[in-house]
Amino acid sequence: MLISRKQHSPSKIFRHILLRRFRSKAAVHLVAVSCALAPCSVLANELINSHNGVFSSKFELNQWPDNSTLPYAAAERLSKQRVQTLAEEASKRAQTQYLAKKFGQHVKIVRQYVDYAWAEAAKRDGIEPELIIAIMQKESSLRPRVQSRFGAQGLMQVIRKWHGEKLRPSESLFDPEVNIRVGSDILEEYLELAGGSLPQALKKYSGNARGYSNTVLKESRKLALVAEQAVGG
Repeated sequence: MLISRKQHSPSKIFRHILLRRFRSKAAVHLVAVSCALAPCSVLANELINSHNGVFSSKFELNQWPDNSTLPYAAAERLSKQRVQTLAEEASKRAQTQYLAKKFGQHVKIVRQYVDYAWAEAAKRDGIEPELIIAIMQKESSLRPRVQSRFGAQGLMQVIRKWHGEKLRPSESLFDPEVNIRVGSDILEEYLELAGGSLPQALKKYSGNARGYSNTVLKESRKLALVAEQAVGG
């Protein structure tokens, strides 16, 4: 397969190979090294010399802009970061589109909620962004200013008088970023109390509402599938 510099940009090469040729994680990883860091001529030569999508372990980027060689190990580390960044962005976009369509909300607004959920999940063990988003769906249908008759407020329906220590006096639970942070704090706390059991943590979060855990976990799996499909899983 010959790839000319004039006909293909690195980003197009990456998409073409990722979606049409290589399906294994190892292949995607190595293609990302080439596409993100190598000139097209280097990539073309390496692809020509590859067999069944397996690249030589000695592959080095000898045409780096300053004519130096970027060691394979360094390229490998950079490629992992690049692949993760691309995968996360694709996942977030797909989840945003899914949620915006489901709840009839503007994409830009929903994307903020998705970004906040991913940021909070990244700080915690055992909590995925899909779980946080699924709780938001169940609790508020992604309505940031909703309030229940019991005083639960915002996206994750937090009751301030029960969790006031998690907020500064000036903070509002109608602020999506604050609400998602505090709701995630509560979920993390309940997960620890439940010994790592998500169903038990969700049961406590909902106040023992019947069927709550199953509904949230089912939607969490749906969101994970949306993300997986977006990255070619």
